[in-house]
Amino acid sequence: MFKTLYRCSRTIARHENGPLYESRRKYLEHLAAQGSSVKTLRVAAEVIYRAAVYMRLDSSTQVEHSEVEQAAKDWATRPYGNGNQIGTERVLKRCRLIVSCWLRFAGRLHEPNPAPSPHEAEIDSYCRCMEEERGLSPATIATARHHLKHFFVETPKRRLTQYTIAHIEQYLAGLGEKGWTRNGIRTLAYHVRGFFLFAEGQRWRKPGLGVLIRGPRIYRRERPPMGPSWPHVQRLLASTETDRRADIRDRAILLLLAVYGLRVGEVRRLCLENVDWERRTLTIARTKQRRARICPLIPTLADALTRYIREVRPPTPYREIFIRLNAPHKPFCHGGMWGIVANRFRRLGIKSELCGPHGLRHACVTYLLAQGFTLTEVGGHLGHSTSEATLVYAKVDINALRAVADLDLGGLL
Repeated sequence: MFKTLYRCSRTIARHENGPLYESRRKYLEHLAAQGSSVKTLRVAAEVIYRAAVYMRLDSSTQVEHSEVEQAAKDWATRPYGNGNQIGTERVLKRCRLIVSCWLRFAGRLHEPNPAPSPHEAEIDSYCRCMEEERGLSPATIATARHHLKHFFVETPKRRLTQYTIAHIEQYLAGLGEKGWTRNGIRTLAYHVRGFFLFAEGQRWRKPGLGVLIRGPRIYRRERPPMGPSWPHVQRLLASTETDRRADIRDRAILLLLAVYGLRVGEVRRLCLENVDWERRTLTIARTKQRRARICPLIPTLADALTRYIREVRPPTPYREIFIRLNAPHKPFCHGGMWGIVANRFRRLGIKSELCGPHGLRHACVTYLLAQGFTLTEVGGHLGHSTSEATLVYAKVDINALRAVADLDLGGLL
């Protein structure tokens, strides 16, 4: 490993004869297998070598986080530091991260188990019920778990039998003062209500509280879809017409979001086998209906995908089409694509209430309606299973609204 990273024989000998040689070598090979560049490997090799020397590590003792922090601080503030170093704070942060990852990989970092959150066992039982009996999706269960933990951590510790509707209403009112939106508060209240109804069914407390929990009222289709104008979307797509690796990848992502109107989860889950190059079709797994739909593969998207897969997509065992360019080369996690869109909005100076991927879905619908497509056709394009889901976009169908306004109702009045 070290002979491939360095040319100087003295440097190679220093690394090979240093402490914990096998552990350091295995970790660097692990990073290389994940696609790390030579520059990244050299930085990691230097940092973990210095950490092994500074901390005087043996081959078995567990290492505390405080020891890692002290070693990183000693290295970052050394009096004979390199004059070209990136700055004390950045060196400290980098050393702390690299050394912790190395020791964690080697099983040497002592990480005490976090204290259990209040009523964690009851939350786990509720989530199992959501999965096994109600068949809800993992994303819904994860959201419920997150909101319930937040609720029990932020409220004073008390037994389930001691909660009253006054406690819950006071908590929900405080969320508004902290900047939560009405939709966010309503979602949290929905999960808290479901949990207490479940708790009452399990006889953990007396019935009567769950049915009283209500979030703020949200009127159906009270807000029109918010997204950038189509000229702004065209500017966004034009910004990817370069030879940069990130632009080549992002162009295919933006086309799927803006032209096909896909949800970001549908884009994340697209796999190589979902593209039928012979029939020129694209199979999209629907996020909510748990079914798939087949769409035509337009030439612009086909060219963008072909160029990305051939020139940019890193070698990886994962089947998802879109992979992170930086090591480790893995598919995007939840929320990972939001920055791709939002950062481009910011760099281009595009102002929009929704500056993420879902804003492009709204922009797609607004453009289609302006071109004369009906709500039924738009719903089919978006993959809606019912026309009810598409009705919210009637507010932005300006042509249809004008036609309604021009109707002569004289004979009816």
